[in-house]
Amino acid sequence: MYQTRGLGALSLAGGLTIAALFLGACQPVTSPLPEASQPQAESTPAMEEPAEAEAAGPGQIAPEGETRTLEGMIWQVAKYLDADNALRKPVAEATMTFQEGHVGGSAGCNNFSAPYTLAGQQLTIAQIGTTMMFCEEAIMAQEQAILTALGKAAAYASADDGIALLDATGRVVLTLVPHIPQPQASLTGVVWLATTINNGQQAVVSLLEGTRITAIFDEKGTLSGSAGCNNYRASYTLDGDTIALTPLVSTRKFCSEPEGVMEQEANYLQALETVATWSIRGNVLELRDASGALAVSFEAASHSRAPAGVVTQGSALWIHRAMCTL
Repeated sequence: MYQTRGLGALSLAGGLTIAALFLGACQPVTSPLPEASQPQAESTPAMEEPAEAEAAGPGQIAPEGETRTLEGMIWQVAKYLDADNALRKPVAEATMTFQEGHVGGSAGCNNFSAPYTLAGQQLTIAQIGTTMMFCEEAIMAQEQAILTALGKAAAYASADDGIALLDATGRVVLTLVPHIPQPQASLTGVVWLATTINNGQQAVVSLLEGTRITAIFDEKGTLSGSAGCNNYRASYTLDGDTIALTPLVSTRKFCSEPEGVMEQEANYLQALETVATWSIRGNVLELRDASGALAVSFEAASHSRAPAGVVTQGSALWIHRAMCTL
């Protein structure tokens, strides 16, 4: 459901005996635990850095007489007018479709919808309603700017690669190009790299520099990965777009560097415990809580898939931690 808001605020290892398990259970770990058992995979950046902003001007408008059709096409935002009155490339994909008197799509984080009217190339967009999810600060800033620009649109014109939306003074506020869908990643088998984490203080933050958090969902219902210092594991079940995780277990190593890595790990594991829904768009996975707030976002590592059996490594340590937490 949309809510209207103002635009300004917008297995075990062979040979391990039962006796060894009980003798070792719940004792402090004095030997180094294995590093995260994830395949090495070159990661792609969480998001592209925005290109240098361009001064807002008339834009690249197509020659007079050449008019493209606004309606019935899925458009992708190529540039938007930011708070500094400069045209800037989005840091997260934003799309929209004009059809049958309603424009709707995603501005990067939330979905939006609004009624519109057309008279020739004159365009009027009424009050815009959006969902109320929260994403990373840069994406939220982009979203607010796009929705503000869309609300100012008074006309459209053909541009070099698509169309431009213009305000009442003829200034370009949005440029749109035909949307080319990204290849859809699969939830299972892929090495997912965390990009942002809900820190439990009503903020979604990026990972510390020099840290790496991974998640692998196998086809048998096991989630495993590295939380930055320790390995973790859980079982998961899916029902449509909902996901349920069993209590997480992890190894018990302490890492001192980089500073804050243990706090980040704790925040990540706590965020996972709140997860209720999942969605994938292109190569981005988002896990959200029951209220729709973002818990963790991931990006699929490029050219990587998890090898079979990766989640069973270190199983004796999973049992050790599980017994200590009973």
